[in-house]
Amino acid sequence: MSLKKIMLLVVAISIVMSLAAVACAASSKKNNTAAAASTASVESVGVVDRGQILDNHPGLNAARQKLAEIARQKENEAKAAADKETDTAKKAQAVQAKRMELAQEEQKLMAPIYHDCEQAVREVAVKKKLTLVLDKFVVLIGGTDITQDVIQQLSRKK
Repeated sequence: MSLKKIMLLVVAISIVMSLAAVACAASSKKNNTAAAASTASVESVGVVDRGQILDNHPGLNAARQKLAEIARQKENEAKAAADKETDTAKKAQAVQAKRMELAQEEQKLMAPIYHDCEQAVREVAVKKKLTLVLDKFVVLIGGTDITQDVIQQLSRKK
């Protein structure tokens, strides 16, 4: 599994958990009883395509370009470090260190983008009075797709 996919999975999990917390808080504001939670309708559930939202973030292309530059730089540094070493284990260690540096740089570049996406989902969920928002790929039936609304919300911010 590529680093990008792992990072997207980690962000996706954090978005879902954050949205669940927002939904829980919104639900407890309405009524703090179990009866109210059991009467929640399907209309109060939103679904989003996180990949589509991320792909439409206004800052994503710039971040990808910057990340590609950093990746080239780290690759060159890794090759140079590996060429200096004669021990195979030390070569592997040098390359792994550069990969870790690249992962950290990617996390720094992508964190604000993931945060913007999460914030836009929250804002749309509040506007539409949704108590829960899930990834549409885990929902078989039901829910209101708010992906385009979130994309519009992101475009308004930039």
